[in-house]
Parts: sequence; C-alpha cells; structure tokens
Amino acid sequence: MGPERKSAVIEEKNRRLVAYHEGGHAIVALYTPGALPIHKATIMPRGSALGMVSMLSEKDELSWSRKQLMARLDVAMGGRVAEEIVFGHENVTSGAASDLENATRIARSMVTRFGMTDKVGPVAHGDKNEQVSPATQALIDEEIKRLLQESRERAVNMLKQYSVEHRRLAEALLKYETLSVDEIKVVVSGKPLDRKI
Repeated sequence: MGPERKSAVIEEKNRRLVAYHEGGHAIVALYTPGALPIHKATIMPRGSALGMVSMLSEKDELSWSRKQLMARLDVAMGGRVAEEIVFGHENVTSGAASDLENATRIARSMVTRFGMTDKVGPVAHGDKNEQVSPATQALIDEEIKRLLQESRERAVNMLKQYSVEHRRLAEALLKYETLSVDEIKVVVSGKPLDRKI
C-alpha cells in the first residue's frame, strides 16, 4: 500500500467515516468463521487508501474453500455496510470502490471458474474463445449479484449484532490511528488500552 502519508490533512468528518469503514471490515473479519486473521487496522492514509485492515494468512494458501471465499466477500462488504449503518444510505462514499471490485471479482470466480453455485453448476465459463449464450450470461450475472447481496446481508447482520464493539473499535482508531490485532481484541472487549497516544 506504500508508506504512511503522515503529511496528509484529513478532515475530522472523513477521519470518522474512515474509522467506521475500516472498523466495519475488522469487525466482520474478527467474527466471521473462515476469514483471514487480522494483522492490524489503521486510518493512516497509505497510497490512495485512507485506511486499511491488514489481514495475513497463517500459512500459504494454495487453494480457497467456499467458506473462506464467502468470508472474504463478507469482509469486503463490511466497510460499505458500516458507512450505510452509521452515516445513512445517502452518505455512503466512493471509498468502497476497491472493496466492491474485489468482492465482485471473487464472486465472479466462484461462479465462472470454481463451480461454487448450484444454478450455474460445476462448469467453467469465461475462456476468451468461449461463446456464452445470452441466457447463460444472464444466469452468471444473476448468481454473482445473489452472492454479493447475500454477503451484504450477512455483513449488515454482523455489524448490527456487534454494533457496540464496532463503535468501540472506530473510536479507538480515531484516538490511536493504528491498532494491532491484540489491541483490537482488547478494545472490542471494552477494556482500556494500556498505551500512550
């Protein structure tokens, strides 16, 4: 993601939005079975990103299960969903663009490459030389959209269930800017961090 842009001046309302957005990703990752483990969360701008949740696999992943891919979809949706829940549908920002692109790419692969939906079945689609009928393409698009909508609903339910923990995490990100996974676990449990600002 590049080095921290410490000289970047971010308005307080945008810092708050980024804290809740990144907190949304982190909460969904923390409580979703199959999600990659969180390494840290930050609202320090890096490259073009205003914040990020870094997640690292404990081992090299050579293949992904359906459960793991669904968890990745849910985590990707967590940021935008957090913006909707906390700030309202009309205040959702373009900050979730890369999250949506990533989630759509995963869902498309699940449908067209990995055979992970019943309606399309265990068939690979999308070879550059392959001609897909309009009906098959419509079915593929419908299944991608279904996977993304179901993922969004799971993220909504998760963030509503853990709304107190989400608020605690966002407020801690505003105060400390970067938190390790151990600090995230302390904060969401409601305990104070033993750290100077």
